[in-house]
Amino acid sequence: MSIYRYWGKAKKDQDGEGADYHLLPYHCLDVAAVAKVWLRLSPSLLQKFSFQAGLPPEQTQAWVLFFVALHDLGKFDIRFQLKASHVCKQIHDELRQQKGNLSGLDIKNYWHGPAGVYWLYQDWQERFAQEGDDDFLGLLEDDNESWQAWLSWLGAVAGHHGSIAEDADRYKSEFVLQPWQINETLSLQLKQDRQEWLETLEQLFLKPADLSLQCDPPILSDNTLLAGFCSISDWLASGAYEYDEQPPKDLSRWFEGRISKAENILYEAGICGNHVTFGAGVLPLLNQNDQPRQIQCLVNKLPLANSLTLIEASTGSGKTEAALAHAWRLLEAGLADSIVFALPTQATANAMLARVEKAAPLIFAGGVNVVLAHGRARFQQQFIDLKEAVKPQTCQDKDEAWVQCAQWLSESKKRVFLGQIGICTVDQVLVSVLPIRHKFVRGFGIGRSVLIIDEVHAYDAYMYGLLEAVLRQQQAAGGSAILLSATLPEHQKVALIKAWSPQAKIALSEAPEKMPYPLVSSIAGTDYLPLTLNENDVPQTTTVFCKIEPVSNMLPSDGLLSKMIAAAKKGAQVALICNLVDVAQETMKAVRKLAEGELTDDQLILFHSRYVFADRQKKEEQVVELFGPEGERQRGHILISTQVFECSIDADMDWIITQLCPVDLLFQRWGRLHRHNRPRPEGFSQPLCTVLVPEPGEDYELHSLIYGDSRILWRTQQLLEKAKGRVEFPDAYRTWIEPVYHKEDWGNEPEWVQKSHQDFEDQQLQQRSSARSLINANINNLKDSDANVATMTRDGEMNLTVIPIAIDSTGQRCLLDGTVIENLDDSSRSEKISLNGLGVPRSWNYYSRSHCSKNKLPDMDDDGYIWLEMQPLEQTLNRTGQQVEWQGAWNGTTYRYSAAEGFRKMSP
Repeated sequence: MSIYRYWGKAKKDQDGEGADYHLLPYHCLDVAAVAKVWLRLSPSLLQKFSFQAGLPPEQTQAWVLFFVALHDLGKFDIRFQLKASHVCKQIHDELRQQKGNLSGLDIKNYWHGPAGVYWLYQDWQERFAQEGDDDFLGLLEDDNESWQAWLSWLGAVAGHHGSIAEDADRYKSEFVLQPWQINETLSLQLKQDRQEWLETLEQLFLKPADLSLQCDPPILSDNTLLAGFCSISDWLASGAYEYDEQPPKDLSRWFEGRISKAENILYEAGICGNHVTFGAGVLPLLNQNDQPRQIQCLVNKLPLANSLTLIEASTGSGKTEAALAHAWRLLEAGLADSIVFALPTQATANAMLARVEKAAPLIFAGGVNVVLAHGRARFQQQFIDLKEAVKPQTCQDKDEAWVQCAQWLSESKKRVFLGQIGICTVDQVLVSVLPIRHKFVRGFGIGRSVLIIDEVHAYDAYMYGLLEAVLRQQQAAGGSAILLSATLPEHQKVALIKAWSPQAKIALSEAPEKMPYPLVSSIAGTDYLPLTLNENDVPQTTTVFCKIEPVSNMLPSDGLLSKMIAAAKKGAQVALICNLVDVAQETMKAVRKLAEGELTDDQLILFHSRYVFADRQKKEEQVVELFGPEGERQRGHILISTQVFECSIDADMDWIITQLCPVDLLFQRWGRLHRHNRPRPEGFSQPLCTVLVPEPGEDYELHSLIYGDSRILWRTQQLLEKAKGRVEFPDAYRTWIEPVYHKEDWGNEPEWVQKSHQDFEDQQLQQRSSARSLINANINNLKDSDANVATMTRDGEMNLTVIPIAIDSTGQRCLLDGTVIENLDDSSRSEKISLNGLGVPRSWNYYSRSHCSKNKLPDMDDDGYIWLEMQPLEQTLNRTGQQVEWQGAWNGTTYRYSAAEGFRKMSP
């Protein structure tokens, strides 16, 4: 058979050790063997493909394996084969000699992925083109449904190197072999060999399922799942199977002989796991002697179906355990393989790790991969031993599948999609619908999982536009999602439900403030099922005692800071939550000055987002150690923080002071008050909060820019003033949040508030439009880097990624921890740089430019990182002699960085 004269994998040089090449049919069937075993080990995955295809499992599997084995169709081309001329000579010297006028550039620039789409269309053009079309007309008119069906499958598998192949690839001029480049005899032979491969795969996969090449596969409306599945199967097979240059064999026997090896590959990779029987419900997930409470009692009533579930319940009510219990039930029902848990910030993701690690061995039997983006990860070494893999040793160089796998996984943020339980920030999920290379690997990892998104209220209109696209993609993949929030307004809830199921039978309530709370809602198909608590399970009323304090610019006075210091001296745990990092940094300087001789340095903690990740992680650990369930309470402390403290961190404070913020975020901050049952210092036996508001005559200034809408702040302040110092929960979750977010004017709103709201509404429309435009953008996929992810997933402040660096005595660039950047190998470079980067407001770019005539940034690399050179400040060494403070200039503005204070702007 002539298909045996094509190589699929080849070494660069003949080193005398083992085979120099692996035949193309063998490699393609290696990948198909991994795919077949994976479908057997994962009935839920096969079910999802069947759901998408609308076919019974046997025929669905036949089409999946057929196209997976067809993923390298573009390698049946002389240009690809000549990438390893020495191997081509061994296999079929005539092919090598007939290269004609092909140049080295023709060979180098040949991209075999999308070329597979080109060749399938060209070889079968009579079948696929509309009647009467010629090449010219084909550029102008749509092809028939047969082509659209084949393209929906082949485009997915042919995109295994980063970008799904498109319809336009069928006519791309760079794939054309001109008559002066190749003789007609060879051109015809290549076409016959491609047809022979199709017929071989027909016999192996289609015929046993009563299918044939004359059949058309069903059109896939969303091929993300298939693209990711094929890509990972290719990664695994390429990295694990040995090269084999044996004489041609019966391919059916070859394929069956690779099955046992494929099973070992999947288990060694840590992708496949076995779940434990659900059995006792949510009880095993709870602490010893605890009983299910509130919404946890509703888990067993939720439908076992691919569905969207929304859990609305107060902070500390056990939403996380309820979500994990329902995900466990879906795993047991064969509706998912894994769990992806997404949170609004890295701090909340890190804080979730301990809770999920406790649940993981209960849900999954044997070894289980719990993968935290940028943190501890139980992940099989066979899959992430990357140092050798990222050094290209084949003729495909960086296009080699295993090398691409290693590069993609070299940042732990991406590994979350290939474990049994992954914990990450929501950005990592949102990017699955954006033009980023290998986005379909993320989409596949999410689609095979139960997607849990916590604090779903905590996003702007732009991110909601992306989130709705994620939900549509998850529904199209036959997946499930669980959304958690304590403070979700009804209009946002309805928008999320409609994104999942536009035909969902749900109507807006005439009085949303009277809706039951807590509430669990499920949408399976178009059926909407609301679940409420019975009378015995309704949570008891709790009261937060709040005091309004008007202050200039909403900044704490020295008198208030002195009261905080006095409370800490009495043993109280006090938190001041600011809306701006700059305010938090300046306030901490004032507190340190006032507290000198009163409190020790370790009793004062600054916590915000503007640290390099490695330092920020230490801060998070310190916060949890001090204020978490096992926190040390012998002495009082003062925590000055920003919004990073308001979501999902299991911390407990005696007194919270906060700048005014939207009502839902205010309630989140209050959720850190008296969170645990423990003795309280004198004077703090009741939950106490002080809210800083503007003095009469002042507006909200920068705070309205942060939150976008002065009306939300104004309405929140009005309710605080009417509350007379007491707010009762859970009633306030409806009676406060719904009125604040009500669309209609209250009737007494000042003109400046109305104008701010109208501007905000216009901006919301623009943000949603921007999100939709980016999702549908016809642009080349960008590299999957932290900087690109941050830029494309957040339309707000954190859009620039800065890497502070220093120059050592030999002139080499170093990270601030002393690591020489040029000494990092490819396997650790991305991770190390990411750990030493930090996010800064996009506006700083413009600010810096306005104070500098040169109008340029510091070095910005292709990944979008800004490399900011900094110098050590004198007399800022710690006790061990390590440098602790650095200073640098960015277009006329001075910046400083320290592990204690973070990154801060000093002066223009």
